[in-house]
Amino acid sequence: MSSRISRYLSGLVAIVLFNSSMAADLHAYTEDLPPLNYLQQGQLQGYSVELLQIIAHNAGINIDIEVLPWARAVATADADPNSILFTVARTPAREEQYQWLGPISKRRIVLIKLAHRGHIQAKTVEDAKKYTVGAVRESASAKKLQQLGFIPDKSLDLSPNDAISFKKLIKQRTDIIAILDWGAAWQAREQGLKYTQLSTVAVLDDDLDYYFALSNKINPLQFARLKAALVQAEKTGKIEQLRHKYFN
Repeated sequence: MSSRISRYLSGLVAIVLFNSSMAADLHAYTEDLPPLNYLQQGQLQGYSVELLQIIAHNAGINIDIEVLPWARAVATADADPNSILFTVARTPAREEQYQWLGPISKRRIVLIKLAHRGHIQAKTVEDAKKYTVGAVRESASAKKLQQLGFIPDKSLDLSPNDAISFKKLIKQRTDIIAILDWGAAWQAREQGLKYTQLSTVAVLDDDLDYYFALSNKINPLQFARLKAALVQAEKTGKIEQLRHKYFN
């Protein structure tokens, strides 16, 4: 074998090894849900995105993150044994599906309407059944509304994300939507509305917290390292800094 060929093959092996070392250990799937996780000008941003990147870095674990419609993110993560799904409300129905890393944030879901639509006389979740209520498909909010008797394609209108759900509210294609309180403020600002132009009908849910949901098949040592890194992020004030950056 010539020295030139030998050097070429050595270089090829070096490239393969380099690429292998940079390959993701875990694959994270999320949705467009600002200010938790979202794409802005092609860049991943958000409270949960930054927090996951910090703890993965400190745990020495390479991750890649993909933003998908929520229903597709759930299905893709469930089919991937090395997956992280976020940002996820920890519900009893989901308890055995994942390993839970967190909590990372409080969660308050409200039913809101446009304030000027005075004919919508709903003051409770039960009252809202007389109207069309929007929610994100496969979200915990949509599932809870269905459990409470809301019927898809009738009293319940399902959308792939909050942005589309909010636009339907503005165009009066739905009467009320289920959304995070600060998520509603974010969407209003994006659409050029003041938060005072929205009116809260009722609180749908404020009993749950948000988590990173990891596949039950993930290596236990990786999970332990991520858990330790999350504790460290809390102790060093990193989490509080992110909360101020995105929630204030």
